[in-house]
Amino acid sequence: MLLWTLIVLLTAAAIVAVLAPLRHAPRAAASDAHARQVYRDQLDELERDKAEGRVSAADAEATRAEIARRLIALDSEPDAEPQTAGSPALRRTILVAAVAGIPALSFSLYVMLGAPNLPGAPLSARLEAPSGSSDIEVLVARTEQHLARNPEDGRGWEVIAPVYLRLGRPDDSVRAFRNAIRILGSTAGREIRLGEAIWAAENGIVTADARAAFEEAHRLDPAAPQPRFFLAIAAQQEGNTDEARQWLNALLADTPADASWRPAVVAALAELGVTDIPPGTQPETPAEAPRGPSEADVAAAQQMSSEDRMAMIEGMVSGLAARLESEPDDAEGWIRLIRSYVVLGQSDAAADAARAALAGVSDNGDRQRVEALIADLGVTPAAEATQ
Repeated sequence: MLLWTLIVLLTAAAIVAVLAPLRHAPRAAASDAHARQVYRDQLDELERDKAEGRVSAADAEATRAEIARRLIALDSEPDAEPQTAGSPALRRTILVAAVAGIPALSFSLYVMLGAPNLPGAPLSARLEAPSGSSDIEVLVARTEQHLARNPEDGRGWEVIAPVYLRLGRPDDSVRAFRNAIRILGSTAGREIRLGEAIWAAENGIVTADARAAFEEAHRLDPAAPQPRFFLAIAAQQEGNTDEARQWLNALLADTPADASWRPAVVAALAELGVTDIPPGTQPETPAEAPRGPSEADVAAAQQMSSEDRMAMIEGMVSGLAARLESEPDDAEGWIRLIRSYVVLGQSDAAADAARAALAGVSDNGDRQRVEALIADLGVTPAAEATQ
């Protein structure tokens, strides 16, 4: 409605702009004719006054010269719109064309070039949407507006930084993490996330800035595994394989058997030629059937080479899927398997797993957990699972 109101107002303004000179032109012509007649009447009256002796000959001559000068000046002025002023038919034609033609032309151009059926969705209106909106772009834009007005809101920078990273904007993520650290102070967690953002922005290279962040994080929390792992990667990228092995061996010695990052550490050691796992790091029950990767396992595996990563993940997922064929009532196992397939982008396998899970889990509470996961991940089970 607002758009059409603006169109009507702009059209009216254009018409007025065209009609104004046409409307005033005849008046100007009539005014000039009246002025000429006045000057001629003044000359006639001057001659009568001179003949009756009311004006001397010298004064009459001076007055006649002034009136003549004005009359000549008026006659010598260019006619601004001679055709319009002297042609009522032409004037009426222009008026009709302006009143009818301008709106018709404007509407035709809008229909051809515009999008009259497209609903309006300006960013300002989207930003005013309820805060529960799922539009991530709207949420990011709203946060950016807030930070533009409150650049010292460290919590705001800390909240938006990982969102930038998930949206594929690592440079913005680095800037946001730096602002959060500057305002809120340095902690091991913030330094780790900053280092990871720099690492992502540099396409998997642990640069000097990233290494400095991980070193600071290790200083603040010597037991944290992420800084130690990335410092090992940095040493490997710099050609210091002995240093890299030392970092990884020490990390593996402190890593529980069921830790989500353990496969990534083992794979990194394998790349350095270490195949014998140091004593004390084997699981207490090595014969235990594979439980499959957690979501964190898959995320940690992203730090490995693509070949090692896929081999590791596919092996763990296959082992879990095989076990669940014989233990279909394991709700936790199905949840982990479905998550793994979704992370890997294998939507068909996730749908099959969802079907098998709904068919195999008997406990109502466990089944509700599986159904909730399927809904959250947007997985559509195979048709037979819905029966």
